[in-house]
Amino acid sequence: MTASLWRQEVSKLEKYVPGKSIEEVKQQYGLTEITRLASNENPFGPSPKAIAAMSAAAAESHLYPEPTSAELRGKLGELYEVDPSRILVSNGADNVLMLIGQAYVNPGDEVVYCVPTFSVYRTSTVVMGGVPVEIPLTDDYKFDLDRILASVNEKTKLIYVCNPNNPTGTVVDSDALEAFLARVPPHVVVVLDEAYGEFIDIEGYKTGADYVREGYPVISVHTFSKLYGLAAMRIGYAIAAENVLEPVLSVREPFPVSRMANAAALASLEDVEYRDFVLAANREGIRYLSAELNRMGIGVTDSYSNFLFAHLRRDAVPVVEALLRAGFIVRPCRSWGYPEHIRITVGSPEQNRRFIEALRPLTGR
Repeated sequence: MTASLWRQEVSKLEKYVPGKSIEEVKQQYGLTEITRLASNENPFGPSPKAIAAMSAAAAESHLYPEPTSAELRGKLGELYEVDPSRILVSNGADNVLMLIGQAYVNPGDEVVYCVPTFSVYRTSTVVMGGVPVEIPLTDDYKFDLDRILASVNEKTKLIYVCNPNNPTGTVVDSDALEAFLARVPPHVVVVLDEAYGEFIDIEGYKTGADYVREGYPVISVHTFSKLYGLAAMRIGYAIAAENVLEPVLSVREPFPVSRMANAAALASLEDVEYRDFVLAANREGIRYLSAELNRMGIGVTDSYSNFLFAHLRRDAVPVVEALLRAGFIVRPCRSWGYPEHIRITVGSPEQNRRFIEALRPLTGR
């Protein structure tokens, strides 16, 4: 089949390039043990209660799942203090973002966001015939809200704000974000991608759900992949006013979430002790890795996520290759326009210690 049969928009897409898989690195370098610190995964895995819930739900795999995830939406409604009718659950946050594009973007509509950031914003725009309006991050790697507002016109349909941003781990000031939302014109919907939002450790910092409750035209997008360690289950959700979610529900598939994923998400929300353990371990990992990297002369951007954006101050490719040979996968940032940076997922204490031991001789410190 030739490319002449493709939809024109498909030829404009850039294929997503994931980080190297554990299996690929094992085969390429002849290694038996690999530590992947490239994909922002939870190093501790899912809650034991979630694993048990998935196992039990597997016995009902012959049954279609409950299509609305009513029980899960109820639990999320309690957590965020919003009516469950304001919550949509689907097959991962990536899927939610694609659904938003399908629901809102017409050919010629403009969608504004800063770069580098999560690639799905561009994909979900281009595939619908929309026009991406890409604005550079600020000098301190944050979303430039002033320049975003200056770019808004009558063609603008969506604004994406990744907060914390991937790959930089930065957040925008809460007061600045609220002032920004107040100035967005009514014909524009703001999508707050809060995939890493649970890791923000700033007293009084407002969440997307807060803005939804206050009546802003905001869609707050979340995932169970990061904090809750359910990346393989593919389950995410959005919080917004009912009229904002209505077109998204119209394009969502009938049975978007498997029984196992739904059961795992419910159990994860109930296991508060495990969640708090993961958050505390991540905070300690951020502190340890930042201090050790700084000792090596590596610049580290303040991170409010489960990863670090590290400036090696030299071409990152040889370092990344050497780390691969040592059994560690990190994410090079050349494709994002930062050839001297790498993104490092916070691992377990033991993984973090071994990673620093492997990295230290590569820096000469």
